Amino acid sequence: MNELLKLSALEIAAKVAAKEVTPTEVLEAHIARIEEVNPQLNAMVEKDFVRARKLAAEQTEILSKNHSPLPPLFGVPFTVKEMFAYQGMKRTGGSVHHKNDVMDWDATIVARLKHAGAIPMGSTNVPELGFWFETYNKVYGLTNNPYSLERTPGGSSGGEGALIGAGASPIGVGSDIGGSIRMPATFCGIFGHKPSQYLLPFTGHFPYSKEEVKTILVGDKYPYTTLGPMSRKAGDLYKMMEIMMGPDGYDQTTLAGAKLKERPKDWSKVKVVLCADPVFHTARQTDYELVQVVKNCGKLFEELGAEVIELDPRFFVRSTELWFAALKKTKNKNFFEVLKGKEEKFSVGKELFKLAFGKGRYIFPNLIVSLAEILEGSSKDSPKKLAEELQALQKMHDDLSKILGPNGILILPPHPRVAPKHREPLWSPFDFIFTGIFTTLGMPATSIPMGLNEEGIPLGVQVVANSMNDHLTLGCAELLEQTFGGWVPPKE
Repeated sequence: MNELLKLSALEIAAKVAAKEVTPTEVLEAHIARIEEVNPQLNAMVEKDFVRARKLAAEQTEILSKNHSPLPPLFGVPFTVKEMFAYQGMKRTGGSVHHKNDVMDWDATIVARLKHAGAIPMGSTNVPELGFWFETYNKVYGLTNNPYSLERTPGGSSGGEGALIGAGASPIGVGSDIGGSIRMPATFCGIFGHKPSQYLLPFTGHFPYSKEEVKTILVGDKYPYTTLGPMSRKAGDLYKMMEIMMGPDGYDQTTLAGAKLKERPKDWSKVKVVLCADPVFHTARQTDYELVQVVKNCGKLFEELGAEVIELDPRFFVRSTELWFAALKKTKNKNFFEVLKGKEEKFSVGKELFKLAFGKGRYIFPNLIVSLAEILEGSSKDSPKKLAEELQALQKMHDDLSKILGPNGILILPPHPRVAPKHREPLWSPFDFIFTGIFTTLGMPATSIPMGLNEEGIPLGVQVVANSMNDHLTLGCAELLEQTFGGWVPPKE
């Protein structure tokens, strides 16, 4: 593998600034890698190589004449989850009803990365409507894991995870409501960060326009979906966060004036809470190898002099029902209404029948969710029950916040198993709750690779902190990368 494909974004930017390599050389190395691996992965679904090459050439020309400071990501290629507005490119969300939608504007975080000198190379695959942890849709097809083609890269940022994991992109942007950044990051052996709620503007995410973000997504209707960075090297996450965070004039909920604190230098002063084998109602029990990597982290922090304690493994037992309750509170429209688009005669039963004969237009999990939603709508679930669940979610937040305190981190598995084989998630659909619960709690959470298992499949941990303590989880990612090795490129 070309050595440029093993560098962080910040290392690439430093080499470009020092004129050791040109933006064109960096871009061509990554394009060559994309062309090599994408036929097997189907991770990049919309290529933007013509414009990327033009921009890289312009930057190379600037570099030959310029002696002033350059933007922080000058000459660094990146990729974009297909659910983001990306000027001149499609934003289908994996939906057949949006397969021809081409955007004439950039999502705020995409625009900010471009302004920082980064060069977009194209967009990457997602599940239909971003709703499932298999990256598959009827527009672009199935995406495979770079460490084993028979396994899923996760979802919904699965295309990003697969491409970055393959060494074909140094950084990318994803979004996360049930673990859609952290699961693909874990399954594909890279780093992914779900920020504290309200740090990054939602503007540009499927299916909303700028005006809808400004007028509809306010108050209780603001989504739990959180945008965030993905990378093959830990140190890039912090810089990407600095570049992407802050209000944009459209998203009325994004926090103004928020800044990342400095990453810890003395880990003996950090409180470390372990939950190596958590119990989640409806989810599988954690596999032994993932329990062990959490315990390995605990041993490291003990050696560094930190206070290390255990969390009750049943602390999160009600998480699944509480996650769904939180989503009910923010729901703007029914899921099946989004799924069917403007189609008048939509029948879940007929679509399931067509799917059985290979003629369906929607993926099976989304039809099942739609059916459940329709049936639920006819039931008499009381507002009192929803209020109780939301109260229980708030208590979970408050209790965990108190345990962590101002300088604590929680380390636990990001999933009960390594990347499953294709279609296996259908038999354990609620395993996403290992990551999903922290989105509805609003807390920052970072997925960190911890090497490969005996089959060559990535292992990982998830690190969580109190809201606005992103610096702790990001700093921990850098420490664990230094100690355990971080991203390991797939075998050629």
